[in-house]
Amino acid sequence: MPDPIIASPPTGKPPRKPGQAVVIVHGMGEQRPMDTLRGFVQGIWSHDPSRAPFYARVADPADPAGAKINQSWITPDSRTNSYELRRVTTPYDVDGRRTDFYELYWADITQGTTRGRLAAWVTNLLWRKPADIPPDARKLYLVTLLAVIIVLVAALALATSVWQQQISWTVGALVTILASFVIWSVDRFGLPYFGDVAVHVRAEAATVEKRALIRSRGLKLLERLMMDDTYDRIVLVSHSLGSMIAYDLLQILWADFRPRRLEAIRDKAKLKAIHAIDKATLVADGSAWPGSLDDLAGFRRDQWELYRQLRTKEDNHGPWKISDFVTLGSPLTHSEFLVTHNLAEFRRGIAERLFSACPPVAEGAAAGGTLLYQEGRNRSSGKPQRAVHHGAVFAATRWTNIFDRGNGWLTGDPISGPMAENFGPGVENIQVELRGCLGRVFTHTLYWSLAATGVEVAANDRPRSHLAVLRDAVDLGRKLEPSQAETPTIPARK
Repeated sequence: MPDPIIASPPTGKPPRKPGQAVVIVHGMGEQRPMDTLRGFVQGIWSHDPSRAPFYARVADPADPAGAKINQSWITPDSRTNSYELRRVTTPYDVDGRRTDFYELYWADITQGTTRGRLAAWVTNLLWRKPADIPPDARKLYLVTLLAVIIVLVAALALATSVWQQQISWTVGALVTILASFVIWSVDRFGLPYFGDVAVHVRAEAATVEKRALIRSRGLKLLERLMMDDTYDRIVLVSHSLGSMIAYDLLQILWADFRPRRLEAIRDKAKLKAIHAIDKATLVADGSAWPGSLDDLAGFRRDQWELYRQLRTKEDNHGPWKISDFVTLGSPLTHSEFLVTHNLAEFRRGIAERLFSACPPVAEGAAAGGTLLYQEGRNRSSGKPQRAVHHGAVFAATRWTNIFDRGNGWLTGDPISGPMAENFGPGVENIQVELRGCLGRVFTHTLYWSLAATGVEVAANDRPRSHLAVLRDAVDLGRKLEPSQAETPTIPARK
């Protein structure tokens, strides 16, 4: 008589399942290694009592009162190729699954941006036709333009006064001090922050090398995680300028790992999942994009199902494990202004598959088409083989965009905004209203802050906190994962 199947270990702990990796891509500025990662883990894991069993709750060493937090460890790891970085790992959670948190650190690569490069980028932004400036960027544009005009007028007035010898030594000394302060401010704040933006947002001769180095570092990390049997899921979280880097990495990875050589009989389950996504595809030129999807929740369920079908390596595709892309305070909302010159040029990039939309654009001229194209036939059987096109990364990866609307330079987060106009109605846009110690003054860095207060801006009676919104987006509990009848074998951790 066969042995009975034991549903769970005698200890009552949940069965252990394959782990998941969360990769956070930091934003602009002179970030210190691990700073973003540790703060993010505090918000997403350590202070979420619903994720850890009672035996994984420990006293917070930073709290004199001894409040309980979820346990985690900082562990050396070779995947990041840097001794300055570590992974943060968790014990098994209430679902029997461990999570490893990684940081894609890139701030060191963008060091050395010159004032001339920053000035060239600002000039390129300001030298636009009024019709090419999107409404959500006009306030920032006008404030920046006014600041540049004031500096230029002041410099001209100073030069004229000196030339006409109408300036006293006292005024000259004050002007020298003021000019020194302006130069110091540019070097201290302008170059470390906006210099990063000048390097990455546009491909130019002066920026190509650094862009390539950043992408190479990110691809090495993500490819190692994709090929690691320890994980069956990866969540890519990005903040600020880091979202533009992460978006590029997603497109490059998908081109290499996308499903190809699909055959009707052999790949029936995959093709069924792809055809479910086909129902929501967009017109390639973006001329008739809907403002919203009729069933966004259903579309996201279909994305998750296709991710499930692709997360195991097979002969005709690599393991696609990136189930979710989460953007926080992302300037991608201004892509038609930052990356291209106007919306028409950006939409042309979508049609040419330089940029990926969500839902993906159809293969062909009409919406409701298909993501598939025929790439040949099986040499032995002669059966047609199909592939998913390289611009369809968001067929198998959900995109959640969390933003806080800003007004001008100071109130809220002027860098962020919704994504539907540029990237399609398949992005789940969630607006939050954040407040820090200074109230609503520049909330761009508060999306996972424990010290901040924030609430979801939505038309319901029970809005979530900003941390609850973020935790739901990262979805460590995998709400759409079906229950597994058998506990899979967990490979040894490396």
